[in-house]
Amino acid sequence: MTPQHTSPRSAGFPASAESLGHQDATEPPIPAIRPTGFARWLPVLVGVLATALYCALSWSQWIRWEVPSWDNAIFTQLLSSYASGRGPEVDLKGHGFNLLGDHFHPLLVVLTPVYKLFPSALTLMLVQDVLFGFSVAVVTRCATRVLRATPAAAVGVACALSFGLQNAVAVQFHEIALAVPLLALSLSAWREGRWRATALWAAPLALVKEDLGVTVAVIGALLAGRAVLPFARRWAPEARRRLAVLTALLRQPDAAVPGGPGTPGTTGTTGPAETLGRTGGSVENRGSGGVVLDHAQWRSDLRGLRRDPVLLWGAVLAVWGMGVSALAVGVVLPALNPAGEFAYADKLDPAGFLMDPASAVILLVVPVRKLVTWLLVLLSGAVVAVRSPVLLVALPTLLWRMLSPNDGYWGPGWHYSAVLMPVVFVALVDAVARLRGDADRARRRTGGTAPTSPSARFEAPVLTVLAAGAPWAALVIALVVGTVQPLAQLVTPAAWQPDPRGEVKAAAVAEIPEGASVATDLSLMNALVSRTRVHWIGNGEDPAPEYVVVDRSGGTWGTTPPQDVAGYAQDVYGHRYTVVSDEANIVVARESS
Repeated sequence: MTPQHTSPRSAGFPASAESLGHQDATEPPIPAIRPTGFARWLPVLVGVLATALYCALSWSQWIRWEVPSWDNAIFTQLLSSYASGRGPEVDLKGHGFNLLGDHFHPLLVVLTPVYKLFPSALTLMLVQDVLFGFSVAVVTRCATRVLRATPAAAVGVACALSFGLQNAVAVQFHEIALAVPLLALSLSAWREGRWRATALWAAPLALVKEDLGVTVAVIGALLAGRAVLPFARRWAPEARRRLAVLTALLRQPDAAVPGGPGTPGTTGTTGPAETLGRTGGSVENRGSGGVVLDHAQWRSDLRGLRRDPVLLWGAVLAVWGMGVSALAVGVVLPALNPAGEFAYADKLDPAGFLMDPASAVILLVVPVRKLVTWLLVLLSGAVVAVRSPVLLVALPTLLWRMLSPNDGYWGPGWHYSAVLMPVVFVALVDAVARLRGDADRARRRTGGTAPTSPSARFEAPVLTVLAAGAPWAALVIALVVGTVQPLAQLVTPAAWQPDPRGEVKAAAVAEIPEGASVATDLSLMNALVSRTRVHWIGNGEDPAPEYVVVDRSGGTWGTTPPQDVAGYAQDVYGHRYTVVSDEANIVVARESS
């Protein structure tokens, strides 16, 4: 799939201003910068540096045997199952569990060849690092089309250090690793007026996770808006005039309408009803000061709008996104889930929110963890990102997270904010372009004459300062917030000190034959999952494994780890087990009957 550039023209309307993301289609656009020299290589440089930082963090975790959750192992087991031709079976979620009954992420199958070449849980971590680094390069490239090299670099570095990407790297691989570059590519194409590319890069997002179909629909709405807005602006004066006529008709059916026949100063005695239905050639509406175009022109413009490929791309994308999400949540996930239902249906109650919208609004920012997430998103875009409609693409993700009763979604941690980062920083670039356009229009409005009000005098300088300072503000915010983010750990000696029990853990892994079934907790899961058939320990519904591995000092057990691992395993699985190694609280037990 190679997205092609599509002309942004709509019949009867100027294309250039709208295609470059400016507010008024009648204003000339600010010319796009063609990167030369160092600026041409800047996206590659920033992307490579970002990838190197992310890989360094992943490697630091790997040598310290750090496993923040079972998610990385789950996706490793998924790709291992794909690579062996078994389909999306993940025993960690339950013996033979179909992972497409948990979340809808069929697009992950594209990573199977990479995993088959390098079968390791570390592979998925590094693949995510590369995808995130590539996304940073795309955002930086987008910035170089609007900004000079140094502020463009500031935007790229701010994106690389953003809290959403850092936290996602720290919690290791998740399916959204594919969504981040797709969003960066799609929204960058939208900002540059490449409509077909926008749609083609956005469409696969619906296959990354079930909620992202709604995000795809918002991108489709942005595309459709590009076609509809010029048409709406052209005909808005006529629409307002007809609305005024209709309002007057409803209030006083026999009264004359200002600006229409029957009004003092005009000829004829036609009332509002006749005025509303009047057809024919162009007439000047002196009462409203606008120009009413004839019906032939209206029909011509409407035909042009209907034939506009941008409108078609937007409509198709919106239908595709909403359709895939609805199909996934309503049909696919319940059909493949052992319980016969969408596993996360209780995480959101849209009907309840519609019945009590005031409570829903309050729940968006309460408790304070939600407000912190909103503020960090706004600050990451130097606040001015709200000037761009691109930021609307972040709303579906933010809304479902904040309205969910699951408090794990509310804060800025974990991987949930990663998909917001390309949205925020492309919106920042687009907002800078719009602010510069606003400043130019403000200067033209004065026409070299003395401004009539203090606000008019300062409007252009203030907008210019905002546009110039936003990239640097975003960088400063990313650096300040980054002092408490995961990448900051890389400058500490502890980040590069291997786990003191690393050799014991490696010996325990080697104790288990390749291909054997094993039940384990978190500590050794990443090391075991690519070479054995791993189950989550304690799940009595699974068949008895050949081996049981327990880390008594791991976080899985809290303060009550099993001291007699063989007895614990027999209680859970109903089979006898014999301890074959017990060193530094790492215990390996083998089935003995």
